Amino acid sequence: MATVAHSAPSRLTHLNAALYGVEDDTLLAWQRFCTQAAEALHPQPDAERLSKALALAQGGHVEVEDDGFAVVTSGTKLYHVQADGICDCPDYQHRGTPCKHVLAVLIHTKAQELVAPSPVKVPASAAPSAPAKAPRPAKPRSSAAWDVHEAPVSSCFKIRVGAFEWTHTMRATDDAELHTRVQAFVPTFREVVAALDALQAEREAAKAAPAVPVQPPAAPATLPQADLQALVQQAVQQALAAQGSPNGQAPSTPPPAAPSTPQRQAKPKTGDQATGVCSLHNVGMEHHENERGSWYSHWLPEEERHCKGRR
Repeated sequence: MATVAHSAPSRLTHLNAALYGVEDDTLLAWQRFCTQAAEALHPQPDAERLSKALALAQGGHVEVEDDGFAVVTSGTKLYHVQADGICDCPDYQHRGTPCKHVLAVLIHTKAQELVAPSPVKVPASAAPSAPAKAPRPAKPRSSAAWDVHEAPVSSCFKIRVGAFEWTHTMRATDDAELHTRVQAFVPTFREVVAALDALQAEREAAKAAPAVPVQPPAAPATLPQADLQALVQQAVQQALAAQGSPNGQAPSTPPPAAPSTPQRQAKPKTGDQATGVCSLHNVGMEHHENERGSWYSHWLPEEERHCKGRR
């Protein structure tokens, strides 16, 4: 008589435990068998990857069919593991080593062997012959479900016209869709190229145009330097003379100069000595003279000295 085989807890059992927090003896035993199966794997895989695989197996996320084909639910996605241990997830495709989905199937299978001992084999002559099942072909995943950051196919247009550069990228899920989009985009591409050509032509024409000379502003009419200095000196002398008169008004004619000894011919005055106004302190200076010549100066009380202005 054949031994009765027990199976792993159903998906409903796991859902009830997750919703209501109730775990019966069967579920607890299954989790314990999964742990034993994970510890029995040789060689031991990476600890982090093994921990994730054990959680998938204990949580009832693995469904194994009679022919060894398995479906693993991870989050919101389904991953297919073939009987020969090939998974269609990006991690397996990239590394080529057992991923957490393959490890979860191995743990699930070994845990089932611990839960249900092998039944007594019935002689082949007594057992009815069953037709052999054809191996299940691998299920290709849609490109929309690929865990990648870029579209499966793309095309990039990049042109440069003079100083202008334009780039346009189109993406699609397959070659046929991309070919259709490219054909529809060609008229727009030609319009963009024509617009860039026009902009470049305008820019080159602006560079080739002669520059308009800038006319300097007209200078105001000015008196000759000699006449200007004479007028300034005359105004300063009148102001100094008015300060020295009793009634504060300048006399109509300057007082006669006192006789003096013959002097050397004085050098022409320059700077503030020519105008009689100190440009350093912006004040008028007094006129002085002796046997060595004449000059203008004013007294600085703070510094206790005379200043002859800028020379």
